[in-house]
Amino acid sequence: MMGLAWLVVAALLTGCESTTTDNEEVPSLSGLQGETTTSEGLDIGYEAEALPSEITGPIKWLNPVGDIMGWAKTATLQAHVGGGSINMAYDKSRTWPARDGVNATPWAIVNINGQWYAATFEYLRVGQVSKPMEVLSQTGGKGDHFKVSPLSSWRPRSGERFGLMVSGLARGTSLRNVKERSNICMVTWP
Repeated sequence: MMGLAWLVVAALLTGCESTTTDNEEVPSLSGLQGETTTSEGLDIGYEAEALPSEITGPIKWLNPVGDIMGWAKTATLQAHVGGGSINMAYDKSRTWPARDGVNATPWAIVNINGQWYAATFEYLRVGQVSKPMEVLSQTGGKGDHFKVSPLSSWRPRSGERFGLMVSGLARGTSLRNVKERSNICMVTWP
């Protein structure tokens, strides 16, 4: 238990590797006028400014729930990868209700050949804020947790930047609890 507490404290002190987002929490002129756009320019309820500046194009959402950027951003995520773990400390880890023992879904937002893709790769139990790096890498015969192409064959390379996000249950087609999410936190694979 002390190890988990230390991990959470370390993650919170570390924060996102890149916390820069374009105009996050600052209303845009279009937002003040009631207009909303995505990075693709489509009207679906969120503004491109909600994305980290490193995500420079549209995101293809690969899970059955599709684009969750319209879900309420109620959680704050502090993430980093290192020490054998993908650390995703978020402040709703003990708040969102559990279904079948889990209460959250981690997402990776990855650039493959100039196209950004987002998909879930695991579940998180109540209070759980990390996963072993092996769920995304080839070590230990794992790394197939996305279950959807092209991310099912993606393996992060040392120095590669990608985004992490946590949401209410969004994996599969039926297990749901809340339509809430965190910010996207950009991280670097060690």
